[in-house]
Parts: sequence; C-alpha cells; structure tokens
Amino acid sequence: MSINFESMDKIAEGKTKIIYRNPEDEKTVYMVFKDDITAGDGVKHDVIQGKALIDWKTNRDIFELLNKRKVRTHYISSPEEKVALVRKLDRKINLEVVSRRVAAGSILKWSNAVEGQRYDPVITQFHYKDDPLHDPMLDDAYIDYIIRAKNASEYAEMKRINEQAFEYIEAAFAHFDVQLIDIKLEYGIIDGEVYLIDEVSGGSFRLWPYAHKNPNLNQDSVLGELNPDGRLDKDTYRMGQSTDMVKNKFAEIADITEKFKDV
Repeated sequence: MSINFESMDKIAEGKTKIIYRNPEDEKTVYMVFKDDITAGDGVKHDVIQGKALIDWKTNRDIFELLNKRKVRTHYISSPEEKVALVRKLDRKINLEVVSRRVAAGSILKWSNAVEGQRYDPVITQFHYKDDPLHDPMLDDAYIDYIIRAKNASEYAEMKRINEQAFEYIEAAFAHFDVQLIDIKLEYGIIDGEVYLIDEVSGGSFRLWPYAHKNPNLNQDSVLGELNPDGRLDKDTYRMGQSTDMVKNKFAEIADITEKFKDV
C-alpha cells in the first residue's frame, strides 16, 4: 500500500524535495523527491520527468553504502519509490560542505587552481547556504581558528564526516572506472550530534570517467588520466545540454550506484 501524503502535514518544500511529518513516529520524517532541477543559485530551473525516481535510487544506494560503512547519517530506509524515511532534525546547520579531490568548477575562477590539479588529502571548504548571496565561502583560516580557540566541534565533525563520506564514495565509484571529483553535502543536529542529512544524488557531486584503464591518479595533475567531456554530473545541465541528455547522465549514475551493494 502506498503512503498517502495528502493526509500528512507538509513541513517544508525545497527546490528538489518535500518533507512530510510522519504521523506514526515524531522522530522521523518522509523526504519525497521532485522532478525539478535547478542551477545558478536557483535562477535556472526545469522539470525533468522521471528525475525524481533516478535521484531517489542514487540517494538510496549511496546512503546505504555510507550506513554500512558506519558514517553517521539521517537515512533510515526507502519505503517506496521516490520516498526516503529519515531522522527528524533538531536543527539544520545552514552550511554546504564541499570536499574536493580534483580542481574543477568554481574553484578555478576564484583561486589559482588549475583544472585537473589533484588534492591529497582532499580539501574541504564551508559555504554559507544562501542563494541570493551566492553561497559565500567561509575563510579557511578563521574556521581553523574557531575549531581550535572556541572549541567549535560541529565544524570539526562536519569536516571529518564529509571527508570520510568522500573517500567511501570515491572508492565505490573507482570500482566502475569513474573518479569522484568533488562533493557537496549538508548537515544537521540530531540528539546533540552532527549528522549527514539531505540527499546525495547527481546534483551533489562531479563525476568524470577514467580516460583509460588503470590511470595513474597519484600525480599533481590527473587531467590527462580522466575524461571530463564524459562527465556524468549536473555540469551537463549547467553547461546547457538538453534535459534528455541530463536525465540520461543521471540514469548512468544510478546504474552504477545500484551496484554499490556488491563493493
């Protein structure tokens, strides 16, 4: 029997999901995926029929991988298509946390990074989540200071979990000859602890296939070892590809993550 959301209280609706109160358990909520896709701080917007189901599959597979690896997440289960059951937040942390293995995207515009530059260990940055302000980045030196001087343990935990999640997801995609370039994740507080929340799907990361078998990824630049033109992520949408192309790329991601249970 399918869940009747018409009879439930809607707690919130964002660009890609709707959150419903669970009348049977006040400590959990339902997260329902939408077919919408946005870019440019929400300025660009389309509806891609079938995207919700694809994102739900990817999200399910990745969170089940992370839960199996003992990463602290809000995810409990996926009771039906396009629906995730998750722990209810006490408080959302209004930050986006980005970890990068390879330089790509916006970092090329505001830093001296060169596309394909490899970071080992990964680098992690915090962005204030606000579309009208264009998600400004918090200063790394100040983040380090408040962790040390003000015992801001939440920042340290977000950084730790983000990099832990990155490495598990990176290793899983590597089994299928795909490099995780970077990832953007969100966090909240549940029972006094930091939890990885929200979704992890095609819009959460960049993915570039290997350019050839057995690439040498242990060098300063890995651009020649990867195939950015074959990217599988939301950059296809940002760069103006057709919505059909974007949907096909996201479906490729879901086809890969479905096999994560075997890695």
